[in-house]
Amino acid sequence: MYLWHDGQIVKEEEIRISPFDHGYLYGMGIFETFRTYAGHPFLFDDHIERLQMSCAAIGIHVPYTRDELFEAVEALCRVHATGDLYIRLNVSAGPREIGLSVERYDTPTVVIYARPIGVRQATERALETVRLPRSTPETSYRLKSHHYMNNLVAKRQLFNQEAEGLFLTKEGFICEGITSNIFWRYGEKWFTPALETGALNGITRQFLMEELVVEERLALLPQLMEADEILYTNSVQEAVAVTSLDGRSFPGQSGSGYQRVRQLFDAAVESRWSRRGKR
Repeated sequence: MYLWHDGQIVKEEEIRISPFDHGYLYGMGIFETFRTYAGHPFLFDDHIERLQMSCAAIGIHVPYTRDELFEAVEALCRVHATGDLYIRLNVSAGPREIGLSVERYDTPTVVIYARPIGVRQATERALETVRLPRSTPETSYRLKSHHYMNNLVAKRQLFNQEAEGLFLTKEGFICEGITSNIFWRYGEKWFTPALETGALNGITRQFLMEELVVEERLALLPQLMEADEILYTNSVQEAVAVTSLDGRSFPGQSGSGYQRVRQLFDAAVESRWSRRGKR
C-alpha cells in the first residue's frame, strides 16, 4: 500500500512513527475518512474544515493547507492508478516526552492512507442494538478522534458481525451507529438523533440535512421501532438502507425514502457538489 506521510508518497513498510507520539500514547489525534469519485474527493472542503476545527479543539496545529492536502489525494490517485479510493487523513499529535502535555502540538505526524474502493452501489444491512452504552464525547462535543475503544468493544458485542451496531446513551436515547449516523422516517418526515446525545455531527449527516427536511430529536428505541424506514450514513458508504432492527423488518433498498436519498447522492456525486462550493 502507498501512503502519503508528511509530504511524501511512500510504501507502508517505509514509514517510521515515533513510539513517543502522543497519538499512540494518549489518543491525541484526529482523522477524517472520505472517498474519491473519478479522482474527486467528495465533500473535501467540509472534511478539511472539520479536521482543522477538531485539531484546534485539542491543541494540534495542522501544518498543511487545504490545497496541499488536496494535491496529496490527487497524488495518491495517480500512484494507485485509480480515481476511486478510500481515504483516511490522519493527524496524530507527534512525539513528546511521556506525560500529559498542555502545550500546543506544532509538529504532528500526518498520514493519508488510501486503498482502491469498489464502484458505488445501493446497499442494505441489518441494524442491531449493542449492549454497551455510548461513551461521552471527548470535549463538549464529539470529535472524530483516535478515541475509538467504545466503538471497538461494541463491535465485538454484535451477534451478527455483518450488521451495523446501534448505540444508545446510558439514559436509553438513540445516539448513533458504530460507524455511522442514524436517520428514520415517519410518513414524509425524516428524523435524526439530536447532537446532545453525543453523536458525531458527520459530514454526510450534514449533507443530508441540507438536502432533506430533517428534525433532530431525542428518541427512545421503541420510537425507532415504529418508523416506516431507517437508514444510516457515513462518508464512505453514503447511505445504507436498514433491512431489520433487532429482528423487526424494514423495507431496505425498496424503501421510497432510501431511493430518494440515493437520487440525491447520484446528483451530488455527478456534479462534484460540495457545501463549500464546487472544486
